[in-house]
Amino acid sequence: MENRHAPPGVNTRSQTAAQSAADLEVLREIEHVYFSSPSEFDAARYALEHAPSPPDCDAIEAMFSKLKRQQQVVSGKALHLISQQRDNCDREFAEIQNIRAQLTNTLETCSKARERLKTASNHLTISTFVILANVRKRQIIKSVLKSLQLLQNLRSVETDVAELLNKKEYYEAIDLILKSKKAAAAHKEYTCIADLATRLQDTLDMTEEKLDSVLASICYNFDEDVFKKLKKAYDLLGKTQAAMEQLHMHYSSAVNESALEAIKPYLNEVSLEKKFQEMCQSVPTTKAPVCLLNLCEKLFLVMRSYYLLVNWHAKNEESVPSSNVFDIEKNVSREYIKQKLKAGLIRIWHDVQAKVSTFLKSSGLEDYPFEKFIQMLGILRKLTQVAEIFCGDKSDLLQDFIKTQSVSYIKNYHRGRMEELKLFLENEGWEQCPVKSTFNLQNLQEFKQFKKYLNPVKSEASIAKAQSDATSSAPSQDDSVYISKYFTEKTSRTPFEIFRNENVTNDDIFGIEPESEGSDESDDEPDELRRDFVDDTYRHEYSTTNDYIPSPSKVKESVIVTNTTLSVLRNCGQYLQISRYLPQISLEVIMLMNQLFDYYFYAVHLFFTSDLEVSSSTLYSAKLNSVLKRISNTINVSTEDGASFECPSIPNHLDMESDENLHGLSERIVGVESVIFLAKQYELLHPYLESIVAQHQRMILEHFRDNTLAVVSDLRMPVYMCSASKAVDARSALIAMSQVRWDVKNVAVEHSPYVDMIIRKIQVFALRLENISSRVTLNLEVINSIWAMVSKFIVHLLVEGFSNATKCSNGGRGLMQLDYRQLFVKFEKISRLKPVPYQDYVDKYVKAYYLPRNELEAFVKEKNEYSNKHLIALVSCACENKRDRQALSAIIESKDGTG
Repeated sequence: MENRHAPPGVNTRSQTAAQSAADLEVLREIEHVYFSSPSEFDAARYALEHAPSPPDCDAIEAMFSKLKRQQQVVSGKALHLISQQRDNCDREFAEIQNIRAQLTNTLETCSKARERLKTASNHLTISTFVILANVRKRQIIKSVLKSLQLLQNLRSVETDVAELLNKKEYYEAIDLILKSKKAAAAHKEYTCIADLATRLQDTLDMTEEKLDSVLASICYNFDEDVFKKLKKAYDLLGKTQAAMEQLHMHYSSAVNESALEAIKPYLNEVSLEKKFQEMCQSVPTTKAPVCLLNLCEKLFLVMRSYYLLVNWHAKNEESVPSSNVFDIEKNVSREYIKQKLKAGLIRIWHDVQAKVSTFLKSSGLEDYPFEKFIQMLGILRKLTQVAEIFCGDKSDLLQDFIKTQSVSYIKNYHRGRMEELKLFLENEGWEQCPVKSTFNLQNLQEFKQFKKYLNPVKSEASIAKAQSDATSSAPSQDDSVYISKYFTEKTSRTPFEIFRNENVTNDDIFGIEPESEGSDESDDEPDELRRDFVDDTYRHEYSTTNDYIPSPSKVKESVIVTNTTLSVLRNCGQYLQISRYLPQISLEVIMLMNQLFDYYFYAVHLFFTSDLEVSSSTLYSAKLNSVLKRISNTINVSTEDGASFECPSIPNHLDMESDENLHGLSERIVGVESVIFLAKQYELLHPYLESIVAQHQRMILEHFRDNTLAVVSDLRMPVYMCSASKAVDARSALIAMSQVRWDVKNVAVEHSPYVDMIIRKIQVFALRLENISSRVTLNLEVINSIWAMVSKFIVHLLVEGFSNATKCSNGGRGLMQLDYRQLFVKFEKISRLKPVPYQDYVDKYVKAYYLPRNELEAFVKEKNEYSNKHLIALVSCACENKRDRQALSAIIESKDGTG
């Protein structure tokens, strides 16, 4: 059947591509005249007319074969085209049959209508037709009225929608538009309604834009009622997920907009073309701290809005287990939104963190005043606590940046304090600052917030809590409750509002809220600023006894500090405020504090021992020498960060030459005792400092305490010796001693004249010391230290004088014992030192004259505190045998020490 359209001898299935190409070539060779209309063209005649001439059988056969081949190709092509159009032909034929059937039905209907009209015209009256016509008109009019009513309602949709939107009835507005669109779609036959449908779509688009603007306003101030209405409207539109995507974009924009709005008020000129970083760089340094505060407040409002949004979804959009397909889809949508919101917490915090970091990098932190820098740390601490509540993030990026900037700032600030300390020391008058005897660093405002950590009666549990509070940068449970209330309260307050208070203290900055402590009201005023500091116990009594002058002070404890001492302590308090916020840099801060102490300690030693005229070998302990050498190696040496600290210059305004003021003894006392007081304050801080550093770092603190703070009191010996060595004119005393005959045969009953001379000098020293005590509050420890140095000088003076004797008999040795015993009896009454220190130095030397040969040899070998000169003089007088004298002298000269 498939070959029925093919020309004779042609099989369409067997045709190859080559055959098709050959057929196409045959078609091209057919002359166009053969395709003319039969009425106009006679093919047979045309063929005969063009037959070969003269006739030739082969030529005619060839022509016949060509024409036959052309006919077969044309016939086959025609049948092929007809076969392709057969389906269309059948379809058209079926349509013709259908039309024929419809025409037949129509003719039948018309025939019946004519018959019935004929019947009606024969039996009905004209009034019946009128009634029918009126009924038809009424139906038409009712249809028209209905359409007009629809038109009227559709025309008022825009106004009604605007009113609903003003009333924040978003769901009702969307519902009205959708119903109106549905009604308009049912009446497309009206041209005006078709136009109105377009306007309704525009109204819907404008309404969605209005919803989007309201949605954007949610980012700044979340309103639960408004958001409920918005969500209901978006649910009706079927755009809940799309709305949530758009809302997250709005929150990102809100962070950017809030950051820009926070910066703009602090710029002199605001250019819309400037980027945020450029705007930050344009903020004046003086305005930067308050600008940072404003920035954090603005960004917090956005964070709080998002936090409330997440909480609302958590409470109101719980998934409901169901097997219903529609419910499953809703649950999937809820889960998607939940995950989106959760991820948004981190993303928004990262945006906020980036804005704050950009501002900090561009605002020149190194130029902040210290108080503003501390306030900035407080603001950032609050911000990291907010982040912990907001999304659980530890703010590592911001923390690292704060740490780096803080270390840089504190080192730069420390350089300034060291230069300031050098200036203070070089211009210090070394007068006692009037403070009460109970004064310590806790009375300074800078240490107010540390009182609860420094109280010596604190239990171990309290210290542990202090350590936890000091080292933890994450918010505690109380912090969480405190900050959480700002997230949940329906108010515009923020956790940063405390920094708006001009009277805010650093304790307020670092604490949750100001703590009420049971302290005296008088503690509000720093003790060092009060002048009513002298108690009756500070008054000194004078004695008119000729034999001795009593100790000028009965005070057991006193506080001797200078303004420079207080300045160092205040600097320490400021440094600790930074370490309280950033415990990870506590060790660096403590090392800078120690550097302040070292510099002060070294300067006091340098100033007040520069005129030391006696041998220092017995005045400096090994630890004191080690500390001074260590500090000396660090001064005038550049550190890793390029900082170097110059050695202070010895001030010219100090009078250390006058006998009246005991060669600047009052200044020496104030200098040394202020260093000792400072060391005690560092020791008071030691437990707290240990609590804020890591366990492996505590050895550094212990080393400083044991090897520096513990040896500060050793500074009294060389400094006080500078004045004590001038209490008695050594040259005059030695001359007077040289005039005494030590080779007397009989033991004298009266002491030598030089003893009275030395005692008079000591009495003068005591009177002048009494004058000094009227300016400086001298306690027993200070008094005893001064008299001890006087005693030390006198015993060395006596040994020196005794060693100058070229001849000495037993009577002379007895006179020596009588002299120094009489001298120390009177010295004890004047100084009230019981016993007088260092007198064994003289006693052993004098008694060595009586030692036998073997014991004398052991004496000169073992007693290194005596110089070779003293020992040789002893041997020369004690040994009558020349050989023994030479042997012992050789032993002395072979000793390593030269005395």
